[in-house]
Amino acid sequence: MTKISINKIAELAGVSKTTVSFVLNGRGDEKNISQKTQEKILAVARENNYKANYIARSLSLGKSFTIGFIVPDISNPFFGKIAKQIETVAEKKGYSVMVANTNEDVLKETNIIESFKARQIDGIILASASKNYNQLTSIIGKDYPSVFFDRFLPNMNKPFIGINNFETAQQLTELLIQKGHKKIALVSITSYLPNIVNRINGYKDALTTSEIGVNEDLIFEIEPTDIKNGIKQVISNMVEGENPTTAILFLNNVLTAEAIWTVNTLYPEYKDQLDFASFDNLDLFDYSTPRVISALQPSEDIANLAVNMLCDQIDNNNQHEGIQLDTSIITR
Repeated sequence: MTKISINKIAELAGVSKTTVSFVLNGRGDEKNISQKTQEKILAVARENNYKANYIARSLSLGKSFTIGFIVPDISNPFFGKIAKQIETVAEKKGYSVMVANTNEDVLKETNIIESFKARQIDGIILASASKNYNQLTSIIGKDYPSVFFDRFLPNMNKPFIGINNFETAQQLTELLIQKGHKKIALVSITSYLPNIVNRINGYKDALTTSEIGVNEDLIFEIEPTDIKNGIKQVISNMVEGENPTTAILFLNNVLTAEAIWTVNTLYPEYKDQLDFASFDNLDLFDYSTPRVISALQPSEDIANLAVNMLCDQIDNNNQHEGIQLDTSIITR
């Protein structure tokens, strides 16, 4: 197949060669070219199998036109949805995306960041497993383009996109209380992270306000490397006592899905007696028992904002303030 030229793309798209060049070099926004025109040019290029000379392009502009996306668990559907949307948005801006998984391992995260920088990746979008922002900053570098999401760290002065964790946990717990539950457990991982701390505090506030009170024995933390066995142990402790727990708030959807499997497989007699609430949502929750009230995080908005904020740092050296988004509660 004959390689299509920029001149031919311009002719097919009905625009100038210069406009095509700007868009294919990821400078469409910078040159105030409309999204409609950019998408039309990129569509024509894709349909005709246009292949840019990325090496020459990178050398001439001093960019790799690649961004990194680093998450603790890419198998988590929440991170998977964001990754998919980030690829879509980045592609429209002329960037490819390199995805990496840390498994909540800070050393692995450090090695990935250093590897990305050595490969001259233009910037990163990161949900960090680190406890120490100063240490993380020294690895990333003060001026290296980066956007954080989901996990906030104290003293963070980089762009951050998060949700209203305290209020969401408070609301989920209140909904369980309104269903008549008085013994409500909480299950989490990585409880040292500030966003998880805020979720735990929201749960505690709802219990305190309702006068049920907080029972620390009902707050459990699961090892992220052994979720299946951890959930089995927690569910066993909850249902086999003299006064069984009747509701559980899970701080992510992976924990919730594992708990649904555990109850249905090992304790089916309890599946209609329990109510669950969960951060994040899964299609599974629409038809599963125990029933699940879930907090839907705006993954598409998070991805769009993250790419736009990162590209603005890369292209224009512009920094952005942190953004807090609201969740949507799905009751069942």
